[in-house]
Amino acid sequence: MLNAPLPRHEKEARSVAVRSDVFPANVDFSFATNPYPKTRAIVTADEVIVLVEDGNPPGVLYRERLEDVTGTRAQVTATTADGTVTITRGGGCGCGSSLRSYRPFARSMALARR
Repeated sequence: MLNAPLPRHEKEARSVAVRSDVFPANVDFSFATNPYPKTRAIVTADEVIVLVEDGNPPGVLYRERLEDVTGTRAQVTATTADGTVTITRGGGCGCGSSLRSYRPFARSMALARR
């Protein structure tokens, strides 16, 4: 999916429990060409979604079911069937990016930290 044209991310009319929503984010994949700077990485209770600014709505660089997640405030490592996705906070504020204000879900609720 990382080498194919990016599909658009349509806003989803559902409530989602979110573990982590990082923007701007730097993302490294254990199974693909790296790195991917200036992304928005969302780890929900069930999946990992990496969005890139590629028009409006944003493009989906990667989306896969979550198997495990570990992390700190500085770095989150999500494990999927493809391998690991390492998410770190990028520098700056992301001003001027449509990813900053994009709300992918109707409502998102933060999961309690373990």
